[in-house]
Amino acid sequence: MFAVEKTKHLRRSKKRNRQKSVNSISRYRPVSNALLPTQPTKNTMNINKLNWQQGNAKLPKRIIHFSLASGHSCPAAKECLSKADPITGKITDGPDTVYRCYAATMEARHSAVRRNRNINFNILRKCSSKQMFDKLYASLKPLHDNYHKNHGQLPIVRAHIGGDFFNRSYFLAWMRLAKEFKPTPFYAYTKRIDLWLQNLDQIPSNFELNASRGGRFDHLIDEHNLKSAEVIYSYDEADRKGLELDHDDSHAYNPGPSFGQLIHGTQPAGSDASKALRNLSKHHGYTGYSAAKSV
Repeated sequence: MFAVEKTKHLRRSKKRNRQKSVNSISRYRPVSNALLPTQPTKNTMNINKLNWQQGNAKLPKRIIHFSLASGHSCPAAKECLSKADPITGKITDGPDTVYRCYAATMEARHSAVRRNRNINFNILRKCSSKQMFDKLYASLKPLHDNYHKNHGQLPIVRAHIGGDFFNRSYFLAWMRLAKEFKPTPFYAYTKRIDLWLQNLDQIPSNFELNASRGGRFDHLIDEHNLKSAEVIYSYDEADRKGLELDHDDSHAYNPGPSFGQLIHGTQPAGSDASKALRNLSKHHGYTGYSAAKSV
């Protein structure tokens, strides 16, 4: 009799465990060919709320920034194309990757950053341009107004630490957002040079765009004499190209000439980018930016 009861108990236990597994799987849904939790818990973020952040290891708190899943939302990326799996964080580089995307490495390292950016992308990719604008405006306004009230100056708004303008509707939503918050300065790095040039009449005067070299539309940068940002491997390279190096985004959010940024972040072993980082560390004590202070 005892053996029979024990067997029944084990069967019930296994059934409960299987049900727990099914319930766990059912809480996820596809996002850019990956998975993301759909029900918030005390350990997850609200999937219906857009997430903005202020400052990080590189940027001052004055800069309010918004991000999407790196690589997954970057259709024009080429030389820096990298993606962190939304669940595991495993990095996958693109076929033409020369240097690894810093934002993607942060998503791989920090699960909260990864979740935050995938939630933002998952919300907005399903929306019309008006819906995107409404959600961006409603979520930015309290942060914007609180900073203005508490510091006596307007914040600076950056579109994307990670991610890019993934389609025209999204690009236009950001242009409208900047118009609504004038004279607050907005800025972005982008490889969507095609959208930039196709919508010149929609870009407000308070939005400073910076063409990010290493994408699929690089040929348009020089053709149209656009301000650009380029990843640089050494101080000598910056001197040869006549580029000032930016360390705090001031070159990006202020009007001015093209500029360079030193290579940073974890790079593929044995790559030229990895070797450049070692040389910068050995000869100049440069180690890149520290881990983000805020998610």
